[in-house]
Amino acid sequence: MARSTLPLTATQIKSCKPIEKDYKLFDGGGLFLLVAKTGGKRWRLKYRFNNKEKVIALGTYPNFSLKDVRAIRDEYKSLIAKGTDPSELKKQVKKEAQVIEKRRENTFYKVSQEWHENYKSEVSENYHIKLGRALENYVYKYMEDKPIVDVTRLDLIEILKILKERDLQDTASRVFMIINKIYKYAVTLEYVPHNIVADIEQKNILGKREKKHYPTFTKEKDIKGLLLAIDDYSGDYTTKMALKMLPYVFVRSYNIRYCEWCEIDLVKKEWTIPASKMKTKIEFILPLPNQVIEILTEVKQFTGNGQYVFPSFRAKDKPMSDNTLIGALRRMGYTKKEFVPHSFRAMFSTIAYENMEEHGYSGEVIEALLSHKESNKVKEAYNRASYKKSMRGLIDWYGDYLNLIKL
Repeated sequence: MARSTLPLTATQIKSCKPIEKDYKLFDGGGLFLLVAKTGGKRWRLKYRFNNKEKVIALGTYPNFSLKDVRAIRDEYKSLIAKGTDPSELKKQVKKEAQVIEKRRENTFYKVSQEWHENYKSEVSENYHIKLGRALENYVYKYMEDKPIVDVTRLDLIEILKILKERDLQDTASRVFMIINKIYKYAVTLEYVPHNIVADIEQKNILGKREKKHYPTFTKEKDIKGLLLAIDDYSGDYTTKMALKMLPYVFVRSYNIRYCEWCEIDLVKKEWTIPASKMKTKIEFILPLPNQVIEILTEVKQFTGNGQYVFPSFRAKDKPMSDNTLIGALRRMGYTKKEFVPHSFRAMFSTIAYENMEEHGYSGEVIEALLSHKESNKVKEAYNRASYKKSMRGLIDWYGDYLNLIKL
């Protein structure tokens, strides 16, 4: 005959004291209270499942009363009778809770910042900064703290629609591209099961995107007026000298602003722009015409002891700001619809292609001087080596062409 167990009472549980070693007070049905020698009181349930004896923790006293744990015992006994192991169920519930908690931690902001940091090696420093700025300005305020798995297509479409209504369709297209890259990263690392951006038809939301062409000057009288206006510029000296150099080298605004003396070789007449500063992520060696060497030789007397060739007029240890060159062009009377710093590139490209018969250099040489990336990797490596002499010849021709226009 099985030995019966007297049920515990609330008074008995409350009054029991610790002794030199742990001991148990049984309530029946496998339920017992473990009184630890340290003074703690812990509820446990002993049961059998698949012919194995198991013990599962139910909580501590007084957080769980006798009534509470009896209800849990009865619930677990019912599960066992139906073929469910309470210990395994508890582990599963805990795992699901951890998944939910992890999901809350993996916000759109956290995942996008991970992507942004990993993407740093793929693009130039300037472009990397622009990507971060776009996220801050146009995306985070709508879903920064939202778990990325909870972001819907409608959330993303709403952002695009807002930008479209503000007449920022180019910005919306860039934002769409950025978010798509973030989701590809998130799918790869299993933050999300699917790239929801792939299900959005951009043209249906933003309409057909027209290719943007930078404004520029191609008529000699307009180019002459611009070059003379730069010569007469009465603003900051380093800003003026950067503007004087830019027509002859037609690099991106970032490159001239962040140009460092360690990149310039006045003897070889070369400017070596490191890969980290290039949109193509490939080191670029630009031959410098005599006009630029004269400009740099003069500037070196004023900024040669510092890091930057054209430092900020506010702080000599910092590069020229993003708006400095644009502001100077505006003060000279040129609107953004007439001319921007990037327009020097379009100006060179147009003139170089229109005068190919005169200077005798191919389109590949023109593109090489513009540091445009060749899609064929083998051809790209070959071009960089074989066009060096031709690049110098073309840039010297262009420098003389600009000088003749100013006469």
